[in-house]
Amino acid sequence: MTAKEYQELVGPSLQNLLNGLEVVQEWTAFRKTPYQYSPRVDIAVGPFNVAPGQNRTNEYNLIVNGNQQFEEFITQVYECHISNIGEEWLNEIELPRLNVVKRKNQNARCLLAIEIENTSTKKHIMGSMVNAASLGRIGIGVAFNDSVLRSFIRIMNYMGFLKRVEKNTYDTTNFLIITKEQLLDILEIERQ
Repeated sequence: MTAKEYQELVGPSLQNLLNGLEVVQEWTAFRKTPYQYSPRVDIAVGPFNVAPGQNRTNEYNLIVNGNQQFEEFITQVYECHISNIGEEWLNEIELPRLNVVKRKNQNARCLLAIEIENTSTKKHIMGSMVNAASLGRIGIGVAFNDSVLRSFIRIMNYMGFLKRVEKNTYDTTNFLIITKEQLLDILEIERQ
């Protein structure tokens, strides 16, 4: 299965699981702003905070702390993330509690920003991490293979190192790393 086929399988299942929340594949963050870089994420979950002067922080707070389907989903993603990160022996990554992750990006453009990475370069993966963590209240990186999983973890570890030694860095507190198999299990999709 290709990453695109995987995305097309996961999107509708996520829509069904998160009943009532809009799920968009290949979502572009800034559509009508030609003078600005406009990142595109593989899958985004709304509500979408795209109107000038509009802030949906209160809606996001209600969903992350009051929507049972969302809470169950994000708890499972978080537990997979902790499992994936926890085995790193040279770990610079701070493992925040789930409630910290859920409230980190107060001025997000979408509720969830999901990037599915397969064969990209480390620089591309880092860009995907920054975009997902910036655009989503919670960003999720789906590692399509072990190499990408290691890259996600190494980059997050590097960001943690930069923070520890007081260098400029990017805060990835709200970015969770899972594997393609873990997401299929959470969504209860049979592996093909």
